[in-house]
Amino acid sequence: MASQERILKNYESAKEEFASWGVDTEKVLEKFDTIKMSMHCWQGDDVKGFEPVGDIGSQNVVTGNYPGAARNGEELRGDIDFALSMSPFQHKVNIHSCYGEFGRDRKDVTIDDFSKWIAWAKEKGYGLDFNGSFFAHKMMNNGFSYASLDKATRDYWIETAKGTREISYAIGKELGEVCYNNLWIPDGLKDTPANRFRYREVLTNALDEIFAKKYEGNHHVDTLEGKLFGIGVESFTVGSHEFYLGYAASHRGNGIGVCLDSGHYHPTEQVADKLSAVTPFVDHVLLHISRGVRWDSDHIVVQSDELTAIMNEMSRGNLYGKVAMGLDYFDASINRIAAWTIGMRAAAKTVLTSLLEPFAMIDKAELEGDFTTRLALMDEFKNLP
Repeated sequence: MASQERILKNYESAKEEFASWGVDTEKVLEKFDTIKMSMHCWQGDDVKGFEPVGDIGSQNVVTGNYPGAARNGEELRGDIDFALSMSPFQHKVNIHSCYGEFGRDRKDVTIDDFSKWIAWAKEKGYGLDFNGSFFAHKMMNNGFSYASLDKATRDYWIETAKGTREISYAIGKELGEVCYNNLWIPDGLKDTPANRFRYREVLTNALDEIFAKKYEGNHHVDTLEGKLFGIGVESFTVGSHEFYLGYAASHRGNGIGVCLDSGHYHPTEQVADKLSAVTPFVDHVLLHISRGVRWDSDHIVVQSDELTAIMNEMSRGNLYGKVAMGLDYFDASINRIAAWTIGMRAAAKTVLTSLLEPFAMIDKAELEGDFTTRLALMDEFKNLP
């Protein structure tokens, strides 16, 4: 490992190099220190949570059997603390509703089930985000929840989602900041449906019920997370990106946004391109940073061209602080704390790279129609220290 003296020496050299391109690294570091990243709790125990689920299968495929998965809330929070001690971000922690600690049925959980999480977050200075756990439960009906054609199934999950919104709002009030409450469902079909409209009408009506109650935006924000496909739902996902985008845009003013998960699209689609297309038309955008390998395989985040493109777009569009960010992956094939740490540090380095980009020079070349210089500079800047 480099010594402190060597690090500072290298920094002074880099500072001079960036100054020659018109970038003030001290201001960049000040900006970086304001950026929050939400780290997902479920990497620490392979998306199990603290409910007795018996032989209920999960819609999340976690591979590997590396030892050391957290077995309870205290172990999980301790592991998170250790991982975050090696991350330079301002921190939030993203928790699923199945991580409540009083053992109630998921529909009946309340803010009390998360009192330990809130006390811990206050002590450590973390923010919290929230997700309803709409999977791996006896009330999943042939893989369906909110889009189920069975009313009893829908009613159960609608009440569950209403409860998660209450919890999210309470968390935000307790911590004095916005808690992002994200909704993702696995509903879909393995083969081609005869009537896509039917399922999406059912889901629309369910969402209308869930979001009927309004909350203060400075404590709680709802986001909808679409997906291209999953195992067992290869042909049709009810809650697709386009469906949720249309729903959020049509409910603008009600605090409903979308979650863009970088692993939830066709491999040739770029989330970087979606940011400027989506942010002007919905109230809120949440970015879930993942790494798909051929499909939504939720690999550990590393520095990559795709991640660099996303963060460059965030910086160029002045979206840091406006678009919320969090990690989302799970891998049980390596040390789980290392998985968190590698992902957080990769995201941090890529964010910093984006802030250091001499964007003004690239933008000037484009405005002047000099696309040759634009391309040359974009490639040259990849080699900056």
